[in-house]
Amino acid sequence: MTGGIISIPFNTAASMISYLKGSVLKKGAKSIILDVQNVGYLVNMPSSQLEKIEEQQELELFIHTNVREDDISLYGFCTQEQWEFFRLLLGVSGIGPRSALEIINVPLAHSKQAIAQRDSAFFIRLPGIGRKTAERLCIDLEGKIKELVLTGEYPAESHHDDVVTALMALGYKRHQVTEGLKKIPNQIKDEEEIIKLFLKGI
Repeated sequence: MTGGIISIPFNTAASMISYLKGSVLKKGAKSIILDVQNVGYLVNMPSSQLEKIEEQQELELFIHTNVREDDISLYGFCTQEQWEFFRLLLGVSGIGPRSALEIINVPLAHSKQAIAQRDSAFFIRLPGIGRKTAERLCIDLEGKIKELVLTGEYPAESHHDDVVTALMALGYKRHQVTEGLKKIPNQIKDEEEIIKLFLKGI
């Protein structure tokens, strides 16, 4: 065997790792180190999922291996649905792994509905997503998104983005807000009333 760089075909490299199970050795702001049989894997994850994870926690992740000429990076997701959607997003011109993670931070039902309705403005407000990319995203993925809930409204448990932002400013984690808002009756629309009921634990 002679020295030199071994070239790995892209399709082979990208399918090297698709699933990992282990314990969280270290948790960072944007990633974790997952200990799998004494081997540590650096896995990038959406911040909405990182909020729910603790060090030493046992974890199973669906993995996307992103391959570039100068880097091989791992991106992990707690559900297969998120993993599949992430891979769909990467197929859209102008969307890289970091932009795709920002989209994954939004509840999937919201993103899917926005795509189905070609609501590009929904994605423009996300970091790293410009107008042309948002429009292309809706056009490219409209026909690939299945099992959409086309009710004309976003899922009731999330209510308004302003409510989520206000509650997170009070110190709540995103997953705590999401779970708590599920208890709020759908007929209540006033944001101040929603927040008051949330704080009461209703």
